[in-house]
Amino acid sequence: MASITLRKASFCVRWQAGRAGPRHSCTFRGPSMDMALAAKLLAESRHHRITGSEVKAALDPKMIIAPPLPSMTPTLRDWVERWLALKIDVAASTHAEYTRLLHHRVIGDLGGLYVDQISRFDHLDPWKASLSKDLAAASVHKYWAVLCMVMRDVVPHYRPDNPLDRPPGQRGNGLPKLTPYRAYFLTTEEAQILLDACPEQVRPLIQAALGTGMRLGELLGLRVGSVHLDGPLPTVRVEQTLQGDGSFAEPKTDASRRSITLTGGLAELFAGLVHRRRRSDLVFAAPRHGPWNANNLRQRFWYPALAAAQRCPEHPPASSGRADRAAASICDCSTYLYQRPRFHDLRHSHVAFLIDADWDFYAIQRRLGHASIKTTFDIYGHLLGYGDEQHLSQLELRLPTVAAASMGCGPR
Repeated sequence: MASITLRKASFCVRWQAGRAGPRHSCTFRGPSMDMALAAKLLAESRHHRITGSEVKAALDPKMIIAPPLPSMTPTLRDWVERWLALKIDVAASTHAEYTRLLHHRVIGDLGGLYVDQISRFDHLDPWKASLSKDLAAASVHKYWAVLCMVMRDVVPHYRPDNPLDRPPGQRGNGLPKLTPYRAYFLTTEEAQILLDACPEQVRPLIQAALGTGMRLGELLGLRVGSVHLDGPLPTVRVEQTLQGDGSFAEPKTDASRRSITLTGGLAELFAGLVHRRRRSDLVFAAPRHGPWNANNLRQRFWYPALAAAQRCPEHPPASSGRADRAAASICDCSTYLYQRPRFHDLRHSHVAFLIDADWDFYAIQRRLGHASIKTTFDIYGHLLGYGDEQHLSQLELRLPTVAAASMGCGPR
């Protein structure tokens, strides 16, 4: 049976559906206990299988509590899909990368949240920590940057601020510290060791990378019609690049669309590559004459070539089984590479050759396709000399001598 308990100014009705059933209660303000008696009779008539809120609703419809209205803002999942559909100001390859990142750990981890309810403390900081456990620091920064762009377009439609912006008064967003890659500059001797280790299928590609400083995508997208060998200075023209998804696209910036002059040896190399071929053919085509897959090129040719270049002919690694294909020698001989360069390090090495040959930095900037000479100086400025003997001699003539500087230094 239901029971009524008198409190200071109210009556509490309690009941339970069976011995093991849930317990329910509801309270009515006095001084009259008529509502409490009505609630007791209603609960007993339903065999105690009724909740307190249902009892109050049945006795007084004004006490019905309406369920909260659904949020009028979209979920992050819906907003991301809308954002991607309207993101038409980037290259197809960039859009594909945005899609991959957003569908992976953004929608997967945060997609069910409403965009106006996402907070740094409750959602973003734990998500950032979770990413840091699974991914490299550079990948965490990439996820954060893409989601920041997505949430920036939410403002001011559904919220007044972007929770991924740097908090006022703080120097950063608390992202893991990036460790910059240290470029590997091949010497002429090391470049020759690498070339000798390369199979014939990719040796011309490696030679062209070392001789022009072109990016891998620019080399793989080069057409025969962009090679000009008849003028006073033979050149290749960068007019398109091969993207990671296998498509071709124009260079991203006007500075990247450029002409690169060729040395005599490189001109002979390109002459052999373009002889009796159509203008639309790729200069550096895959074995089946189609465009290369960059990952396939690295796996099948670049990494084996590096492994071979890191083995001394006289002192090979102790184990050379299939599991130790990348094993390197450990002797002090100068006949093998001590480090494993990336393909992009061929571009860095080309710049080192240019600086060693006294090329002007502005000419280097234009040859590389940098939009700003500051970029060129930031990457390669440390390769400049600190002043040769002649410059130091001229400087010494302009400095006061030690004797002259010491005159008059004593007490007066």
